[in-house]
Amino acid sequence: MTGTVRLSADDIRQLRTVAEQIARRERAVSRYTIEIAERFHLATGRTALNILLISDDPDWADTDLNTTHPWSRMRDRHELANGRALFDLYIYERPAFGETGDLVCCVQAELDARGLVVVHADGNRDIWRRLASQPESRANPA
Repeated sequence: MTGTVRLSADDIRQLRTVAEQIARRERAVSRYTIEIAERFHLATGRTALNILLISDDPDWADTDLNTTHPWSRMRDRHELANGRALFDLYIYERPAFGETGDLVCCVQAELDARGLVVVHADGNRDIWRRLASQPESRANPA
């Protein structure tokens, strides 16, 4: 199954909240900048925000960071791979408006056609998970 998803405002707020909570465990600062990693496949050179579009390795060891994009890209419609998406988020301290400080940590977000499913933190699985009983998100599958 392929398709797309656009996260609801609630999903985006939830993801940002969880990501910042994870970052605070590493370094307590007043503000964070979150960027979305665009990765490239080491053999093919293909790039994607959704890692599952370019890699079927469970650890995505066949990819590397290409660049990062602003948090605002989370509001985009994202292509799914077999009904899923996986994003690698880089969280930086933000010492002053418009500045990006040191990398604090990385967070991974998994999505499906309903929206945000689960959030992981560098080796710690399932920091946050959508409850089975949660109502349908306002994610818009296509």
